[in-house]
Amino acid sequence: MRLSEEALDYILSFVSGFQPEDTGKTGFRVGYTARREDFGNYDLVIVPSGFFESEHYGEKASVPVSLLPRIGDLPFLYGSSRVERVGETLVLHADFVASAFFWISRYEELCQTALRDSHGRFLARWSVLQANGLLERPVVDEYGKFIRACLRETGRKVAEPEARIRKLWLTHDVDAPFYCQSLRSLARESLKGGGPVRAWSLYRRKPVSDPYYTFDYFFEQDAAARKGCKFPVEVLYFFKAGGHSRFDNPVYNLNDKKIRDLMEAVGKEARIGLHGSYSSGRTGDAGKEKRRLEKAAGRFLSGKPVSLFRQHFLRSCEPESFRPLPEAGITDDFTMGYADRAGFRLGTCRPVRWIDPATGKLSGLTLHPLTVMDNTLFQPTYMGLDFEQAKACCVRLFREICRHGGEACLLWHNTNVTTGPYPRPEHPWVRDLYTALLAYLMEGQEDREPGNEV
Repeated sequence: MRLSEEALDYILSFVSGFQPEDTGKTGFRVGYTARREDFGNYDLVIVPSGFFESEHYGEKASVPVSLLPRIGDLPFLYGSSRVERVGETLVLHADFVASAFFWISRYEELCQTALRDSHGRFLARWSVLQANGLLERPVVDEYGKFIRACLRETGRKVAEPEARIRKLWLTHDVDAPFYCQSLRSLARESLKGGGPVRAWSLYRRKPVSDPYYTFDYFFEQDAAARKGCKFPVEVLYFFKAGGHSRFDNPVYNLNDKKIRDLMEAVGKEARIGLHGSYSSGRTGDAGKEKRRLEKAAGRFLSGKPVSLFRQHFLRSCEPESFRPLPEAGITDDFTMGYADRAGFRLGTCRPVRWIDPATGKLSGLTLHPLTVMDNTLFQPTYMGLDFEQAKACCVRLFREICRHGGEACLLWHNTNVTTGPYPRPEHPWVRDLYTALLAYLMEGQEDREPGNEV
């Protein structure tokens, strides 16, 4: 596979640890070549390992297992730990370009299509990251820190990016906006729930009094975060607009007055994105669903098209899931987190443009790493944590994001922050955890070392 020149230039800039907008402004020269006669043209050279030209490219045999090579404590995937000087040039034989490409393109998923759960997802437990204990380390961002240190050894004045959270994304998937506001849910509660009397009382409530209508809580919390955080905060709600799988249930009508009222309320507080249906990643239906959402939510979009996307069930896992999105007008994806473990699935905490691992071409789609989803923390088949353990996990991730100048992205569902008594929330502390995490970020605790919290 040949990596395009555009993709190579992008990786060199990104792996050096700078934001995409800094491309071309670094003032130093980093090369990717094995030609020793060309080393003098650069301040620092990364020597290719042969990964992109390997006969096993795209095969399972090309995916490293545990016990990765390291320079000190810094793990990489291809090449060797050898570092040498050739004249004034510092030469690294650790192939940080191929290693970064592996993480940000989700290359290992291309090579291991048989490793999927019942929903077709590639899980953390099969990843090279978890096998090496690296899920909570943004290793691609660590490559940048190492490369900048090497450049300083050559005499270049290279500053470290400011240690801060650059942006906080507070995101909510509207999977089930109401608990009992349709005839189908009325029948369900009558037959399998609390009986006809309770079902009728739930059904007759105003939508804003429905047990699942916890949006006012999110509006209040998220508005406080926008006001109280030292960094930009943006709020997103992802609405479904189709789907025929049983995992898309409940399928709601975007033209229903209750849904339109909800979209109007959301439109005053946040941006609206598309929550791609369960099968859309395989069928390419995202474009149809996007147009359907735009038609229904038009006056709540401030005249802008829907360009933000998250796949239902976090089901994106192969190149086919991403390819149709730019063609449909989707510019930003927020799916990239593992369902079963919190951490840095892309090996970075910074937004990064996706490179197709099958073609080596740079796409127009920006991936925003999902830091943590509420279900991941408490579901017994996932991490199965309690409140204190979950908060500690999130705090560790926030500190890494702050250290590397990245973005934090939280996904919390309205159905997980209900207050009961019916339906009783599975884990009442999930609501308290969201409040506690936002308070922690508003207090600016993430830039303090453990043990020094106020």
